[in-house]
Amino acid sequence: MILDNLKTAKIDISSSGDNEIIAAQGEGTYIYIDHINFIPNTAVGVTIKSGSTELSGAYSLDAKQAFVLDNAMAAEKGIITCASNEAFNLNLDAAVQVSGFVRYRIINK
Repeated sequence: MILDNLKTAKIDISSSGDNEIIAAQGEGTYIYIDHINFIPNTAVGVTIKSGSTELSGAYSLDAKQAFVLDNAMAAEKGIITCASNEAFNLNLDAAVQVSGFVRYRIINK
C-alpha cells in the first residue's frame, strides 16, 4: 500500500525564517508528506518549502487557526514532495509558536 511505512515528525517551532521539520535524507532520496497539521498561537504567515524552494505562497493564519492537509486520495507522491536531498521546512514571517505534526515517507529512487 502507498501509505505503508509512515513516519511522524512533530512541529514545535517559534523562530521567524526557515524552520527544519524533516532533515534532508541524502542524494536520490525524497520526502513525501501525506499529512500535515499545525496551529499558531498568534497570527503568522507560513510558507511550505523544500530546502530553500517555496512550494506554496504564504498562508496568512489568524491566532488559533488550524491548518490541515491530508492525502485522502492516497496519491503516490503524497500531497507535498520535497526534491532529492532537500529538507522539509516551514518558514514563519514572525517569531510565533506553531505546533502540530507531519506524517511522511522517505522514498529512495
